[in-house]
Amino acid sequence: MGRNQLQNEEQRKKTMMKIEEGALLFFAKYGFSGSKISELASYLGISQGLLYRYYPSKEELFKYILNNRIGIRNQQLKELILQPISAKEKIFILTENMIKSILTSKTFSCIFTIIENRSLIEGINEDFHSWSEEPIVSVAEIITQGQKEGTFHEGVPRHMSICYWGLISSICRDRLIDDDLFDSYDYKMLNRMLVKGE
Repeated sequence: MGRNQLQNEEQRKKTMMKIEEGALLFFAKYGFSGSKISELASYLGISQGLLYRYYPSKEELFKYILNNRIGIRNQQLKELILQPISAKEKIFILTENMIKSILTSKTFSCIFTIIENRSLIEGINEDFHSWSEEPIVSVAEIITQGQKEGTFHEGVPRHMSICYWGLISSICRDRLIDDDLFDSYDYKMLNRMLVKGE
């Protein structure tokens, strides 16, 4: 690949990243269903034509962003589950990574908020199910391991996992609304709701 081609590819990736991060903030702030692609382009400070050059529709942009980012998250969860460490250590690592991601990236918080908002407006569709099911199953596996080890509270692992992710989602929403609310959280409660004696 020639120098110009490399430069063009770098510029293309930078533009796509700018569009994706800006779109996440836009969708979290204004909603997905009621927004128009022209409003998104205006918010991003680019022409509609440029936006269409990269993504054929608002829906395709949204799916691309979520599939890409959620694919990475799901792979990380699978790797964590396979670690030869205790369930308690696994949940501590997961919680720490979640809080670090929320602290360092508003776009991370946007993903949770957008998915939650879309599910409330459109119901539980196939996309929502595929994006939300993997983390619920993964944390339920960690909880099952922890219950066998005697370090986790008793209960239905799937229900406990849903509560864990529900609290993560609430923290993400508060991060977008008000940093003071976000700063007041006791993040160890994420671990305490699952792990005994925390």
